[in-house]
Amino acid sequence: MSDQNIKKIFIIVFIISFFSLAAALYVEYFLGFKPCILCIYQRVPYAIALLISLIAFFNGNTKTLLVILGLTFVASVSLSGYHVGIEKGIIEPIFSCTGENINSLEKEEILESLNNIQPDCKDVDFSLFGISLATLNFINSIVLTIVIVYIFKYAKK
Repeated sequence: MSDQNIKKIFIIVFIISFFSLAAALYVEYFLGFKPCILCIYQRVPYAIALLISLIAFFNGNTKTLLVILGLTFVASVSLSGYHVGIEKGIIEPIFSCTGENINSLEKEEILESLNNIQPDCKDVDFSLFGISLATLNFINSIVLTIVIVYIFKYAKK
C-alpha cells in the first residue's frame, strides 16, 4: 500500500474522530444531555486519534503511528465495551459512576450538589435509532481498529 493511500486513511480517521467528538459535544452542550464519567473518558481516544492523524499526515513514519493509533482504538474498544456491558447489566461497575453522596445540611449546598451529580453509567439518556452512544462508539472503534490493523499489515514502511 502506497504512502498516499495510507495518508488518505489518516485523513479518514481524522474526519471520523472529529465528527465523533463533535457529535458528543453537540449532544452534551446543544441538546442538554449530561454525560456520565465513562462517556467523557471515551472521548479521550478520539482526541488522541486527532493528534496522531495530524502528525501522521505531515510525518513519514506511518508504521509507528499506525501502531499507536491501533492501540488507541483498542483502548477505545475496551472502554466502550466496558460501558456497554454496564448499560446492559452484564458487568458490574468497578467504581461508582454516579456523583458523590450529599453530605451537607445547608439547603443551598444540597441544591448545588444535585447540579454536580454525574449521571449513572447504567442509564441511557440519549440514543440514536434505539442504540446508545456507547454502543455506537463500540462499533465505530471496532471498525477503526480492524481497518488500522489491515492497513498496518500492508504498509510498506
